[in-house]
Amino acid sequence: MSACAPEKSSCYMMPRVNIMEKADEVIIEAELPGVSKDGTQIEVKDNELTLTGHRKVSENDGRIHLRERAQADYRRVFALSRAIDTSRVEAEMKDGVLTLRLPKRDEVKPRRISVN
Repeated sequence: MSACAPEKSSCYMMPRVNIMEKADEVIIEAELPGVSKDGTQIEVKDNELTLTGHRKVSENDGRIHLRERAQADYRRVFALSRAIDTSRVEAEMKDGVLTLRLPKRDEVKPRRISVN
């Protein structure tokens, strides 16, 4: 899926994601095939997380017979709950999948209360 941003004359592919919620964190897994760790940018601002990625294709000095792989720009924006502690977001790239771990603030995590 792609989306064009007319104000910038840019088109972005929207990465496919899985979003899971656990008691203490939210996990986002985003498919970014061919994007390196250095080609990935994650920004959190005003309770929005913006994920961008750039895939380069290899340069070739020889004569190309078929080129199906192309350069690509990825972008996706997520609205974050105020329950997320944006200062502790972690990211890991492995096998073309970016995993974001968004910890919840301590005050919103479930806790057990003992009965006296």
